[in-house]
Amino acid sequence: MNTSFSSLILYILIMSTTIGFAQKTNISKVEWKKAAALLNEDGTLSLGFAGPINGVSNDVFITAGGANFQDKMPWEGGKKHYSNEIHVLQKSGDQYNWNKKAVNTLPEPIAYPGNTTTNLGIVYVGGENENGLSNKAYILNWNAGKNKVETKSLPDFPIAITNIALTHIDNIVYAIGGDELKKSSDLVFSLDLNKEKPEWKSLPNLPFPLANTVAVVQNDKIFIVGGRTKMPSGISDLHHTTLAFDLKKQTWENKAAISDGKQTTNFSAGAGVAFGKETILIVGGDNGTTFHKIETYLSQIAKAASEEEKSKLIAEKNILNTKHKGFYNDVLLYNTITDKWCKIGELPFLAHVTTTATMWNDKIVLSNGEIKPGIRTPDVMLGTIK
Repeated sequence: MNTSFSSLILYILIMSTTIGFAQKTNISKVEWKKAAALLNEDGTLSLGFAGPINGVSNDVFITAGGANFQDKMPWEGGKKHYSNEIHVLQKSGDQYNWNKKAVNTLPEPIAYPGNTTTNLGIVYVGGENENGLSNKAYILNWNAGKNKVETKSLPDFPIAITNIALTHIDNIVYAIGGDELKKSSDLVFSLDLNKEKPEWKSLPNLPFPLANTVAVVQNDKIFIVGGRTKMPSGISDLHHTTLAFDLKKQTWENKAAISDGKQTTNFSAGAGVAFGKETILIVGGDNGTTFHKIETYLSQIAKAASEEEKSKLIAEKNILNTKHKGFYNDVLLYNTITDKWCKIGELPFLAHVTTTATMWNDKIVLSNGEIKPGIRTPDVMLGTIK
């Protein structure tokens, strides 16, 4: 073996080891701080909202809509309130402040829509309010000159849907799954915002119906992380799946099951972001353990043979709700090249569910969401990836 060939082999071995090591250690942790907390119009602290619209437009962070319980918890007979509020958070140096002069509202109250931040604005689709499920789609833009959030209608979505996942690439929006009135959906659509008259285009269906998933684009593929499926029994089928849709081949593929590197976990209603060219970070969600128990109680209550049995089951369910310790708080990392999952830490605060994460100035923004059954958070958390 000649010297040059030996040197080449040694170089390849060193580079392979270095690359493998870099992939494992490229992201070691996420450091968090609270940037702000959502306020009411009178300046008091908001209860926060589940299912809000979160995104960035022209370097401001926007959170809008969502739902909460303003008087009583749902098991105490509380009525769900749907919001049409729009809140604008601006950064000045290291300070974050709400723009109190920007008083805007959404076209109608809405919660649990799919939403994604494109170069052309924040797109949101579907959701629900007191009138039921929505098939409406809009794009939000921050106009600094007018100090307002401008709202533009997009073509109606083909079906009324909630808990749908949205992502995008090159201003083409992809809408995946969601919940119809009585079933979860396996439908997938795209909308090209670059066209003068965009239309929703049908794409190959998901391998199975999914709602409350995380959708992230990496390397010309859409990755769908976890989710749940409505079942006739009323008890959802929870998933630990990672799916990938190849945008070039237009085909779906199964990837590694969601795990902390040791143990597989179901996962739904979480938040996630793409980082770099090969990683996806998951930063809040539900592994479904308590969720399944609550759904089981609801199914049993509906089938109770007597009022006495029904009251007993309701009391047990309410105890479960009030003693809930919070949702899944592991921070997971998925490498789309190696098809490997691992855990890189834990959230130092109660995990947010039914909300979306977005990137703002290279930081993860995790805003609002549900932290326990019926309980929301007004906090806007910033995560710095190390």
